[in-house]
Amino acid sequence: MSLKDKHAVVTGGATGIGLAIARALVDAGAIVTIMGRNKERLDDIANKSERINSVQVDVTDANSVSDAFAKASMTAPIAILVNNAGAALSAPFHKTDLDAWQKTIAVNLTSVYLTTSAALAEINQASHGRIINIASIAGLEGAAYTSAYSASKHGVMGLTKSLACELSKVSTTVNSICPAFVNTDIVENAIINIMEMTGRSRQDALQGILETAGQNRLIEPEEVAQEVIKLCAPEADTINGTAIVMDGK
Repeated sequence: MSLKDKHAVVTGGATGIGLAIARALVDAGAIVTIMGRNKERLDDIANKSERINSVQVDVTDANSVSDAFAKASMTAPIAILVNNAGAALSAPFHKTDLDAWQKTIAVNLTSVYLTTSAALAEINQASHGRIINIASIAGLEGAAYTSAYSASKHGVMGLTKSLACELSKVSTTVNSICPAFVNTDIVENAIINIMEMTGRSRQDALQGILETAGQNRLIEPEEVAQEVIKLCAPEADTINGTAIVMDGK
């Protein structure tokens, strides 16, 4: 219970990695506000736990973010922010139009600026304040057909490192977690698309995805969540500006 009664906000907290993080934070003693676009899904999760609150937000809209964080702060001052909301785009560069590019940057990078701006003052007042960005291994190295996604996640890494330097004099740390392919709906949909387009079996489609990243297996959302818990612990005060790589090997 090292995070007893600390208030954590998790964006994209209603599914996949975000939901696993929210549950792990609750298990560690935190009060959690999950944010996302789907109000019904958010409320359904919050109604099942006394320590989870839900707030609807569009993380790409400055006014929506400001309103959402003001509402979250009414529960308790925010001490932990987990920027998990994101969107995956896979397309050749010449088929990535400007609209797709801008939407990807907005969801994956600009949202981190907006949410961090909204919560930073409160987090800096907390003991052991934490900002944790769920980036991607694509934020450390490029890959074919991921130009917009990879660029956005590289941007998250640059923001993480720069902000960590700025906050080195206070108790807040800023770190990123960079997983390869995780066992989420996004990957499952990719598997289904490959099966439909190529006629390959599910196992062959999955194996093809794993081979592109040099993975032996999919990473489970709960594994990412445990890395978040480690970074949130008081003992992690000296970990700052770091990228935690999860390569599935």
